[in-house]
Amino acid sequence: MFLTKSKKMGLCASGDVSLGTDAERERDRQLQKELNRQNQSQEEIHKLLLLGAGQSGKSTLFKQMISLYGDGFSESERESYRPIIFGNVISSMQTLVEQADVYAQDDQKFAVDGKLKDDKDAVDNARSDDQLDEKLAGAIKRLWEDTAIQNTFDKRSDFQLNESAAYYFDQVLALSHPEYVPSEEDLLRSRSRTTGVIENNFTIDGNRFQMYDVGGQRSERKKWIHCFENVSCVLFVAAISAYNQRLFEDNSTNRLVEALELFEEVANSRWFQRTSVVLFLNKRDIFQEKIKKFPITVCPPLAGFNGNPANWQDCADFIIDTFLELNRTDKQITPHLTCATDKNNVNLVFDSVKETVMKKSLEAAGLTQY
Repeated sequence: MFLTKSKKMGLCASGDVSLGTDAERERDRQLQKELNRQNQSQEEIHKLLLLGAGQSGKSTLFKQMISLYGDGFSESERESYRPIIFGNVISSMQTLVEQADVYAQDDQKFAVDGKLKDDKDAVDNARSDDQLDEKLAGAIKRLWEDTAIQNTFDKRSDFQLNESAAYYFDQVLALSHPEYVPSEEDLLRSRSRTTGVIENNFTIDGNRFQMYDVGGQRSERKKWIHCFENVSCVLFVAAISAYNQRLFEDNSTNRLVEALELFEEVANSRWFQRTSVVLFLNKRDIFQEKIKKFPITVCPPLAGFNGNPANWQDCADFIIDTFLELNRTDKQITPHLTCATDKNNVNLVFDSVKETVMKKSLEAAGLTQY
């Protein structure tokens, strides 16, 4: 909770305390002391706000921070992710089967083997909230091994598919075991839409941090941008791999275009004039593989790239520059290439973020050394 001036004034402006008894005056002194303590305590907490468009990997990064610096995930908490993971697996295969049928109308290489009709029916009739039992898992495994489904999977940038689909399909039989408990990586790769604001607290080297994850879809954004004026740092997350994908909520808009527009809004927002901004270009691992097949120039803002299209670092540097050029303020924005599912990478990157936040805190206190 943020302690506002109105709350503080409302509690201590109840009248002239000189007219009260000694006990009343002592009570007011103690109340004021506690309010001052709470206010100081709030000022000592470094508040971090995760922002970005939907499906950028914000929530994965948030979960990774809990794993690294928070209380981690107990077995019961990991078990609670089973329905989410099962839903991801079922809906992902349903999407592939549906798209294969569409593509097969024009090209038979997308026609699923007729011997798998019963498996297709089993997947089609499954609900995303069903249990992933051995029978359904077997159907998904056989479909995943089908050439037509693999061909369809290769065209996944043309439709909406969970980016962890292959990861789950490759171990689908293990997921269906009655004793299955999701691993940390399983839950990190799970996908569920963030709505509202989720908060987590952690301490690193004696420094207290509060991190907020907010919904990234367009319908969620209008709820948050004005609510976090006093955060220490905005961590803006964009999927660098999304240059040839379209939005979940708007199938005509390129995801990277949307991320660039949102970044420009955040970087130059009056609400964040005194706030540090760190840019996380996430899903580096997917990006490194994707540029082997799809040049970044398919994305309109990147059409001017004339470097080596096969060199992922050249491509990444161009995308970084494209983002940073949108900053019209005098603040320095630090970019990082990240993979939110890679614990070592996130640990290394957050060390840099921590330094940025601490430096800003010292500057605000007038303690910066020159």
